[in-house]
Amino acid sequence: MVWRQLATAWVAGASFVSPGPPWQSARRPDVELVLDLDLCKNKPTFTADRCPIDTIVACWSLDAQDDWWCLGEAMAGPRAASGLPWNVACDALGSYAGACTYGIAPTKRPEPPVLPELLSWEDAKAKAAETVKLMSLEQKTSLLQGSGWVDTQWWFDLPRFFYVGNTPAVPELGIPSLNMQDATDGFRTYWTDLKGTVTVWPSILAMAATWDPTAVQDFAVAVGKEFRGKGANVILGPGVQVQRVARNGRSFEYLAGDDPYLGSKLSKAYVRGVQSQGVLAVMKHWVFNSQETNRGTENSVVDPKTARELYFPPFEAAIEAGVGGAMCSYNKVDGKYACSNSYILNDVLKGELGFEGFVQSDWWAVHEASFLEGLDQEMPGRAPELFLSPMNTSRHPERVDDAVTRILAAMNKVNLPETSSCSPPNCSEWFVRNVTSSSHQALAKSLAAESIVLLKNQDGLLPITNASGIRKIAIIGSVAVGESYDPAGAGQGLGMEWFSGDYYSGGGSGHLTGDVVKTLHGLSARAALENIEVIASPSNNLTAAREAAAEADVAIVVVGATSGESVDRPNLQLENQGDDLITAVANVSSKTVVLMQVCGAVLMPWHEGVGGILALFLGGQETGSAWASVLFGDISPSGRLPIMMPESEADTIAPSEEATIVYSEGLATSYRNTSFKATFPFGHGLSYSQFIYSDAQIVECPYQFTSYLLCVKSAVMNNGTRPSRTVAQLYMEFPPEAEQPVAILKGFQKTAILQPGDSEVLIFPLTERDLSYWGPSGWTRVSSAVAHLAESAKNFGPSLQIELPTVDSSPSSTTISSAQGLGLGGLGVLPVMALGVWAL
Repeated sequence: MVWRQLATAWVAGASFVSPGPPWQSARRPDVELVLDLDLCKNKPTFTADRCPIDTIVACWSLDAQDDWWCLGEAMAGPRAASGLPWNVACDALGSYAGACTYGIAPTKRPEPPVLPELLSWEDAKAKAAETVKLMSLEQKTSLLQGSGWVDTQWWFDLPRFFYVGNTPAVPELGIPSLNMQDATDGFRTYWTDLKGTVTVWPSILAMAATWDPTAVQDFAVAVGKEFRGKGANVILGPGVQVQRVARNGRSFEYLAGDDPYLGSKLSKAYVRGVQSQGVLAVMKHWVFNSQETNRGTENSVVDPKTARELYFPPFEAAIEAGVGGAMCSYNKVDGKYACSNSYILNDVLKGELGFEGFVQSDWWAVHEASFLEGLDQEMPGRAPELFLSPMNTSRHPERVDDAVTRILAAMNKVNLPETSSCSPPNCSEWFVRNVTSSSHQALAKSLAAESIVLLKNQDGLLPITNASGIRKIAIIGSVAVGESYDPAGAGQGLGMEWFSGDYYSGGGSGHLTGDVVKTLHGLSARAALENIEVIASPSNNLTAAREAAAEADVAIVVVGATSGESVDRPNLQLENQGDDLITAVANVSSKTVVLMQVCGAVLMPWHEGVGGILALFLGGQETGSAWASVLFGDISPSGRLPIMMPESEADTIAPSEEATIVYSEGLATSYRNTSFKATFPFGHGLSYSQFIYSDAQIVECPYQFTSYLLCVKSAVMNNGTRPSRTVAQLYMEFPPEAEQPVAILKGFQKTAILQPGDSEVLIFPLTERDLSYWGPSGWTRVSSAVAHLAESAKNFGPSLQIELPTVDSSPSSTTISSAQGLGLGGLGVLPVMALGVWAL
């Protein structure tokens, strides 16, 4: 076998150059190699002579005739210089499927790359205060309102190559313009010229489905780089609010999914990743913006406990991560518009939660006096008489200085004065730059694949391989060849078109348009490498679908649902008569696999009649490639549901047409509502293997968790036959006085790729807040709790009773006992039969 081997010579400080791969050397001999890769011997094209014996990492090819790239000691390392994982770096070369470990066994996934240290808020504010002393009132007020948008006969228009939000530079004081662009999941392709110059990333809800802070950080770093490359220094995201309404038109834009703990961990990773690139993040939408129906007028009424336990935590986490901006929402809160609500902005956000950045309005969200009520910046700057009147500035100069200081401090924190580029209208050159790359395309594919959730796999129908006797597959449905929608042009500001989405990216301000790998094309290309014939029926014609399915060994039905800003979904059904299409195919083929490209929750009345179901929450430009890598077993699926998939519309909270919306359900949303039934519960997801867990125990927290109250320890073993990852989840059941309806998520860990028979130790650190509830006296620690290791919110395994010390006691005095009635023995891996459905 012919192979390519990279030279193993190493020179300190040097990097390898062409024709080598796009990463740098090298690890020092005293640095332990840490990888999270599958073994090369597991790959379908592996042969014993693929690489020399001293190979550590190989870039492997799906094509049996292609060479592998064999990487020796000098090139071995956990990540590329760019921070990309090895498998992504190999895939970016264009002819390889990814990376694998050749001569060593893989070990636990490394910690995320160390990000650049940002300026502390204290130093950033001190620097800002010195600048403020030098500013005129005119210079100060120029930072407090947006500019650029112009009035038109019907609405407002954005001049060509202005960012969606702009403030002017003050060059004489070294203050750059703020160049703000949508959105959380990538640089918005506002004009058709931008198509193909940015990566169409997976949606932020897809990122939530990874349940992987490291993946989210990788994603955010790459998005930040593309914003910087386009001259933008502010990203209008992340969207972090916890979902209440399943039909919310913007569900695909929110990183928290249904849960505050999941949202908190991922929001923190996102903010740190973006801001490490010198781009300010703006968390949104503060607060209780839970539906698009009447979003500009509805009045949300939420009790203090529900607010603090369910809806505030992801915002708090973003604040802890140093987020620079907060965007207040369109709706009212307790009868007052959110952007004019002094209690919400001053008392809670800036006071109780300690937010030190600046508050900006959502676009055109200012309807009444707001500056003295805590709003620091009006966007896009169209209602000065309500926001920043001469009376405000002349009578309250200290408030002007506070707002300007907050804006400048946020700039200083991420070093905008040193890294910013252009100022509109002189940004046309930056706008048209191509900031995508092969490495970003490979990362987009990897992230989309990692987000895919395998909901059902009856009788091991998947993965599809020629070795399993599959010779023909049918690919059915119009969604399999769906186009990437371009709303640019006249429809951007008016009409129904601007908020239309597609099956790769949702609609509205978060929409991205680009060249996509369609599902039919991605699956067909991969099938060809297996010598599997593809029968294509890319329409919704039921007769054609039945005929195609009847000819095939496996019938793959591709269906979807999309949504967009400004309107909520009319229902939770699949679009284009998707339910009928699935039923028609399932009546013909007992081996029907359903691929869902969806924007959020959907109903699945057909779920018992099909063999396989997978969900991808709008996977971006690499959708077809991601599907292929999972369906054909190049990787084992590892995504988990960040939302509940309900049995019926009645198992959700619907959008309300009422002027005042009282969150009367309190904490009882999603899996926390004991009356709601799920087709597939929050946290659910399968892999191509099975896992078993040891009993849980309390241990002394490792050094990296010394500030935590206590740690729960377990171990997970791959008890199946294929290398796979899993997501271990920890749910805490509080005593009645906490008034929690069910056990709630308080920990999760995505494992490394575990080979059959391999195990990984799990440590779940718990903070004081994790073990507290909001009561009449504020945050109160529980006296006891039951910890449940779980595979989902409805699939619990080993459990542990925890008795907690009094608040002034040492954490070391914590005691534990076995949970009553669980029938669990001592430590050690539990037998499969003892775990029942737990051993998935």
